[in-house]
Amino acid sequence: MRTRLISVLATALITNFGWAESTLELKQIPAPDGAYVIEISDAIRVVNSGSSSSLTLASNLEGVHRVDAKWSPDSRRVVVVISYARGSGVEAAYIDESGWHKALQPDTDLPTDELARQAGATGRLVSQSCRLGDWLDSRRIRVTGELIFSGQKKVPYEYTLVFTSEPGHLDRGGFEEGVIKGVEYHVR
Repeated sequence: MRTRLISVLATALITNFGWAESTLELKQIPAPDGAYVIEISDAIRVVNSGSSSSLTLASNLEGVHRVDAKWSPDSRRVVVVISYARGSGVEAAYIDESGWHKALQPDTDLPTDELARQAGATGRLVSQSCRLGDWLDSRRIRVTGELIFSGQKKVPYEYTLVFTSEPGHLDRGGFEEGVIKGVEYHVR
């Protein structure tokens, strides 16, 4: 009886508060030229105007709290921030003469220790989050974020994400690393 009651209460809490899974708002964000759309649903895909998928950036959005995506002014690049409870990841897609490619900004790009030093924060990093700002041109976009350290010290930061002209190396997930890079990190 006690086990059954606990089970019923847990089910009620999950149902009423949405703890079973995160629900993202279905979004379709068209490129400025209208040729492509970034589709955010059960996955994150670049879709051509004929509704056929050109590239899948993320196929599983379990545990995702928020997705932020912005197209470059020339419609050749899109940057996506995927946010979880304790961190965000930055991914991108770009098109060239051979088709669509996906790129990943490595976690090692973020100079956590230097930003903490600039802000006078100590302790271990508890969480990190970021959001996309405005495009500076077709190859550079501003990113803002916040680091939270133990002791609840919050450190707001900002940087520029750049699409480099360097060839990347393909990781096991099919992402090109080294194609996008964070530069000019500073505390806001």
